[in-house]
Amino acid sequence: MLALLSFTLGLVARPPLAHAPLRVSTTLNRASPVVLAEGKEPLPVVAAAYTAAGVATAASWTACALVALSSHPNTAINAACGMRHNILTIAQALAFPLPMAWAVVASLHSAAMVGWDRMGSATYRRLNLGLAGASLWMAAAAFKMPWFASINRYDMYPPALKLFATASHTATALLCLGVWVRTVDMYCGHFVPRIVRGVVGSIMKLVPASVSDDPDAPAGRDGRNEFALLAALFAWFAVLPVCSAFPLATVPAILGKRMSRAFSAWSLLGAVVAYTLKDAAERGRLSASTFLTLRKGMALGSAAHLAVIALKLIGVDGGGLVLPGRGLWQFYANAMAVPFTAGCSVLMYYLALFASTMKLVEEGE
Repeated sequence: MLALLSFTLGLVARPPLAHAPLRVSTTLNRASPVVLAEGKEPLPVVAAAYTAAGVATAASWTACALVALSSHPNTAINAACGMRHNILTIAQALAFPLPMAWAVVASLHSAAMVGWDRMGSATYRRLNLGLAGASLWMAAAAFKMPWFASINRYDMYPPALKLFATASHTATALLCLGVWVRTVDMYCGHFVPRIVRGVVGSIMKLVPASVSDDPDAPAGRDGRNEFALLAALFAWFAVLPVCSAFPLATVPAILGKRMSRAFSAWSLLGAVVAYTLKDAAERGRLSASTFLTLRKGMALGSAAHLAVIALKLIGVDGGGLVLPGRGLWQFYANAMAVPFTAGCSVLMYYLALFASTMKLVEEGE
């Protein structure tokens, strides 16, 4: 972890790589091809750093979920719900995040093995910023858990886990920001205007450039419409838990008052991935390896999330719509109190599964 932090801090401290070719390539000379070739050399150290960051992120989130969700802080509820409920809740916390973390980190790793030219494309700049934002949110949620819960008593992480999780997510954020800084130019000496303009531009471009309601037309069947809607929905469900009180804040994570707001990091990352796939669909690039990996990650994560939801609705941990008992209404009172919003979140994951798998089926993957 210390090595990862040192590497990322060193990366951030370096000047942006994009500046060097601009100075050298203004004149045609024999040195120009050498400078340009530097951007096409593999970056095994950066790729290894992404792998380490991905493992640390997954381990940190998993450890936090195990500690926070393996028992309920209310002893009466904990005695009533039993271990089956806790296992399902932990599975819910891991179902979507782990496949998405794998997909994003694997995509960035493969880009690093190509070189800085690949890392400087809009796709990987978006993924770096998305993972950095999600990691910073998770670092804050680990460091100050009570701020992300409804009451201050939910301070459940021991000091060692709090330190490990905060350091892991911070290191991942620094790595992604360091790579991003190395691949862009500053505006007036600052990076913030570039981020603001990029975010605003992405919002304005949520509606695809070419839209068709004909499923047989290229613009109606390539996935751009579905991924554009998914980007908006994931972004909405990233903001909703932060701005809303419970019980509404428990959607879409269904993790109660302990980790539902921390889960907003993964909804944000889902929005970034969906927008990236929407942009790839418009450019006819969905079959490329990076976007295939991202679609597989979204498909696996959405399927796993829906599978856990189905088990809860059936009532395997105390009764529900199929099995006898009141467990569904007793153990998931927050989600059941806002059925419309909870239902919309389930439909969002169904749409994510549909959009990701339809293209995979059509391509025979």
